[in-house]
Amino acid sequence: MKTTFKTMTLIAGTLFAGSAFATTLVCDVYPKRGGNSYGNGTKNCGAFDYSFGNSTSGKFYLSNISKPIQEVRWDGKASCSGGTSCSVTIRAYSPNSASALILYKDGTWEQTNTANAWYETGH
Repeated sequence: MKTTFKTMTLIAGTLFAGSAFATTLVCDVYPKRGGNSYGNGTKNCGAFDYSFGNSTSGKFYLSNISKPIQEVRWDGKASCSGGTSCSVTIRAYSPNSASALILYKDGTWEQTNTANAWYETGH
């Protein structure tokens, strides 16, 4: 019984540790003219301002990188050609989501979570 419990604890700890060190895709949105941003540095971020514009700037980027990266293949709103961050134009009232496929130098790979950025203005 004790051996089974120790084994299960070891397996659970290993699974938890693996996910705790996973690379995360996060975002930032930069409002115009003194607006407010919400959740920058998380997987769901956004901003509101009264600029009456139709877009603002933002970025998607990798956080908690645990090993050397060979290549990043961006998908969705982030249509950059590599690198660990991707500057984007965030359109007002439109879906702005991205994900990335990470190819590590050790031959392994990881598909990130999807990050969502939103923007609202005084319309």
